[in-house]
Amino acid sequence: MKNLLLEKSLVLILMTFPLLISSCINLKSVGDYSATSLESIRNFEQIEYSFLQHCLDRCADEAIRTFEIKRAQDCSCALYQEADSVTQIFYNSIEGYFQGLGNLSQNKLTQYSSNALIGTLTADELGPVKIEERTASAFSSLSNTLLRASTDFYRRKKIVQYIEQANEPIQILFEKFETIISNNLKKELRFKQERLYAYYTDMKMNRTLTSDYEKGKATADYYQALETIQRKEMELEVFGRSLAEIAKGHQVLYENRNKLSVKNLQELLHGYSSNVKELISEFNKLND
Repeated sequence: MKNLLLEKSLVLILMTFPLLISSCINLKSVGDYSATSLESIRNFEQIEYSFLQHCLDRCADEAIRTFEIKRAQDCSCALYQEADSVTQIFYNSIEGYFQGLGNLSQNKLTQYSSNALIGTLTADELGPVKIEERTASAFSSLSNTLLRASTDFYRRKKIVQYIEQANEPIQILFEKFETIISNNLKKELRFKQERLYAYYTDMKMNRTLTSDYEKGKATADYYQALETIQRKEMELEVFGRSLAEIAKGHQVLYENRNKLSVKNLQELLHGYSSNVKELISEFNKLND
């Protein structure tokens, strides 16, 4: 009788073991996807350009063009500062969500940095950035999900609920964050590029450069400044592409949320993780 019970127990263990292994492997793939996404999202902190910087650069360029010397720059940049604050809120909330997703995949409590749960977003037009009601509602929804997950101490068993509640708002926030980076902020760099071109063209047309040395030096300065702008523009483009790729990966995760132990999901997530890693590498090369 004991031998029979032992045999049945062994059979049950052997039948269950592959499922346990499969589940662990695929939750590991969720964790890997989250970790890669976090690394990519945090590249936002490496982008040394902002709406405020654009405003200050514009003032400085104008002062240089007119040879205006003041004790301090007199720029009206309040709206640009607000645009930066809103952009930071997008970053904090998205970064906080993926931090929580990574913790859940490792059966840790959903703990966040305080920044993830701070900030308000309302429908408004802040200089170069416009926040629609749809976006404000999505932010509020994701914030509530993060708050519930934090106060209710979500663990692995609630990962499906976490993904389900967050997918729609996180997709909207990703879309807007990408637009701010790849469109609004990139457009400001284009303005900077046009101002640079106009400045050196005026210098040439006004014949302020007399010697061949001055002409050569000005030309070299122009192309050096142009390269800096274009490199920063490529950074914004690559970062925007990485946001889009992470969003696609999360949509797949959401659509397969009730079958996290399916091997096919592991392969799908691995594909998105690999694409994001390539974009991380591309981004890092631009910062070397």
